[in-house]
Amino acid sequence: MKPIFGICIYSTLAVRGKNAHSSEMTTQLLYGEVYKVLSFSDDNEWIKIKMLFDGYEGYITSGQHNEIAPEYAERYKKHEHPVVTRPIFPIFDNQKTIHLSIGSTLPFHYEKCNDTQIRYAQLHSVLPSENETHPLDTASNYLGVPYLWGGRSIFGIDCSGFAQTVMNAHGVQLPRDAYQQAEIGEKIEFSDTKPGDLAFFHNKNGRITHVGIVSYENKIIHASHYVREDSLTEEGIYSQKEGKLTHQLSHIMRVSSKFN
Repeated sequence: MKPIFGICIYSTLAVRGKNAHSSEMTTQLLYGEVYKVLSFSDDNEWIKIKMLFDGYEGYITSGQHNEIAPEYAERYKKHEHPVVTRPIFPIFDNQKTIHLSIGSTLPFHYEKCNDTQIRYAQLHSVLPSENETHPLDTASNYLGVPYLWGGRSIFGIDCSGFAQTVMNAHGVQLPRDAYQQAEIGEKIEFSDTKPGDLAFFHNKNGRITHVGIVSYENKIIHASHYVREDSLTEEGIYSQKEGKLTHQLSHIMRVSSKFN
């Protein structure tokens, strides 16, 4: 039996921890991202999927599934695809408008668009490996975006989704969760920290529960209540608004030397 694949054709698509609408959203698919179908529920209402991008598994409803040929999926996996660089980018598909979030993927189906749509897409997208801007330029586009557990878009995002999506736009692929991301790259002393490094924070039990992107002048951009910039110290994140240390620093990782 041939494997079954699908592609996200919505601005965002909730991926849940269990096959129920009441189950929490653990992550999201963004437009243009491809997944592999692992199984169908007995009533065919739910599909268990595995995202090709980061290997994350979860459930979507069968009504949201958009199947693609295995040959398309194999071709997709072998290529790098442009990512949207504008905070919100409208495209037109079958007489409807889809508002894409920054970080969404523009894969091969754009070959079917007319020249005007292709040119418009190219104006606001770039191959991650050719993205010459700094990750902090991308990160700043998210300032003020509300925190959303499992979110990965400009419409709502969590801390690890924020780090993952920003770095993906610059050619660095990270796993989905903060504790997984905390093992990627080279560990850096606080005194050697540079903008674009990732800072990780732990709870009282020592578990990594938060991540942010190191900014300039001892600042950090992170998603906590909303995407914001706070002070970064050797102890952790200090919020001027709250007047206290909000997150305890664990360590800092450099995921790419090209940003420094």
